[in-house]
Amino acid sequence: MIEDWIKRYFSPEQIPEVLDILSEYGTEKWHREDQRVKRDIVIISRGSIEKLKATVMLAKNDYRDVLIGEQIDPLVIGELNKYKS
Repeated sequence: MIEDWIKRYFSPEQIPEVLDILSEYGTEKWHREDQRVKRDIVIISRGSIEKLKATVMLAKNDYRDVLIGEQIDPLVIGELNKYKS
């Protein structure tokens, strides 16, 4: 599922790098909701590798800071509504 989100924002050439960066989240026992957090990281990054890295670092400190984007970031809200199953 995360690959589908990545393809919406990044070029095929960037996918291995994006996956590598995202793999930094979920390595600690207290890293929760792995797939949901990674999805939101990708959306928040808006296709920027630098923003992706910064958002992963934010999530590693406190994943809730990323998930709050689901509630307050209009882009995240719009994207999630657009792709709801």
